[in-house]
Amino acid sequence: MHFVFLGSSGAIPSISRDTTSLAFVSDDSVILVDCGGSPVQKLLAASVDPPRLTHIVITHTHPDHAYGLPSLIQNLLLMKRTTPLGLYCRTEHAATLDRLLELFGLWKRLTFPLEIRGVEPREGEELLRTPSFVVTASPNAHGAMPNLALRVDAPEKKLGVVYSSDTEPCEAVARLARGAHTLIHEATFPERDRGRFGAHSTAAEAGQIAARACVQRLILTHIDALYHGEVEGLAAEARRHFGGTVEIAEEFRRYPI
Repeated sequence: MHFVFLGSSGAIPSISRDTTSLAFVSDDSVILVDCGGSPVQKLLAASVDPPRLTHIVITHTHPDHAYGLPSLIQNLLLMKRTTPLGLYCRTEHAATLDRLLELFGLWKRLTFPLEIRGVEPREGEELLRTPSFVVTASPNAHGAMPNLALRVDAPEKKLGVVYSSDTEPCEAVARLARGAHTLIHEATFPERDRGRFGAHSTAAEAGQIAARACVQRLILTHIDALYHGEVEGLAAEARRHFGGTVEIAEEFRRYPI
């Protein structure tokens, strides 16, 4: 049982980092969170067989988090998938994702049941449950774009993992992460460039949220491409505010749960 980053960049990828997405993997479940790049290629690079995918969660519909969805569904069709697949999002985004699949004519070609399930934006709302994972969600603070932060608990392990998705520093994320082991938080830029992007967090702010949540480990992701060459500086910035373990997301590394 583990999670793996399929990408860790902000909206613009670089040679070393693709746009942020990740997967939670167990013997019975594979949950893909956000869908950029070439999802099938990324899953294969992470040693995950794409037909094993059981659920997709789209946290919000900015292109870097959703543009790979039509490619993924087409690839699963070509792979002759027949088993059901659940697609989860905020209620506001269900129609958008429906239209995205319709744009490519995928609904009429489906060979497997695909259901888009919208979740109401309430703190601690249960999104989905599998034999291995319980996924809950809370709204975060991403400007005008409705968005979800996620918490994935593995009851057998008693180790929760929280993913902030794109957000400004947000108490709802801190509350969602309380009692969790690991917080995966965006760190789009360093503190010196605060305000360069709206509705995002610095590495320092990610450290502050981790400290307020009392987690044991902070993993920084969604790093703007301009700062891919100074990720250790971002980690050092977060450590000034958080006394636990601070890491930079490594794509395709298995993080045990």
